[in-house]
Amino acid sequence: MFEKILKEANRYSGGLAHVQSRQDQWLAAYERIRDHMKVIATYLNEHAAYKQGFFVDTLHAFNEGMRGTNVRMPSLEFRSGPMPMPITFRNSIGERLTYKEEGFGISFTPTIAGQIVIVLQPHASDLDTETPEAVTLGVVNEPSELSNELVEEVIEKGIQLAFYTSFTGMTEYENQEETNFISAKRHPIGFRRYDTTEKI
Repeated sequence: MFEKILKEANRYSGGLAHVQSRQDQWLAAYERIRDHMKVIATYLNEHAAYKQGFFVDTLHAFNEGMRGTNVRMPSLEFRSGPMPMPITFRNSIGERLTYKEEGFGISFTPTIAGQIVIVLQPHASDLDTETPEAVTLGVVNEPSELSNELVEEVIEKGIQLAFYTSFTGMTEYENQEETNFISAKRHPIGFRRYDTTEKI
């Protein structure tokens, strides 16, 4: 008599089972993915021409109200270290001011529905006129589909896009004919000029 209504009501149970299945898939895959990311980071640290450092972090969902974590939702982040910028100021009493650019981050973060959202956090520095927005690189519905090869592709694409948000990549971004690169979202950096010409 109420079979059709029951069928719809039972979809909640099926949905919950799917979410739990995705969480189980991620828990089974994330250590393998983390270890593979560490191999990539080690390779870059040993062979990259510029040594800003590459790192892999494991993070956990955190509830500030009760200061607790959720062990079924670990996140992974592949990131680069900060880079000093070639800008240094000195004053008459010997004080020195330098600037640095924060590294990029590529995070693999599970959602409440068990999907994995892959997000690029671009480079940023104190000289930016606005904070660069994070960019979604992809969403993986079934975490078991995250192969080592797919992780490599995502990291390659993430580094490519991050480069154009760095001060080191701005000149190349300006010359790009393609429009599928994310904007550096930065204006030309200018400073006030101080007149140090000796008066005669």
